Amino acid sequence: MGCRKIMCFLSFFILIGFLVEADAVTCCLKYRKSPLPCRMLKGYDIQPATGGCDLAAIIFHTEKGKAVCADPAQPWTQKRVACLRMKAARVKSGGF
Repeated sequence: MGCRKIMCFLSFFILIGFLVEADAVTCCLKYRKSPLPCRMLKGYDIQPATGGCDLAAIIFHTEKGKAVCADPAQPWTQKRVACLRMKAARVKSGGF
């Protein structure tokens, strides 16, 4: 009986470890089709198609704290990335 309890205990902690790690990895599974205005965006991350995520994407972060997945090959996505870079350059130079 003692061995069974130990196995249940270990299984529980292994399961918790998998759930925590699965929650920590956020991957885009599909792209947004319609463009977002640059004024709604505050930053972005690049998701390469490697590791646990097999879809290359730009993950835009909105002013309201949402993450939006976009196709890096789309012209609107590239324009928003350029817009965010210009915003960052203005902030860095002190020209809010």
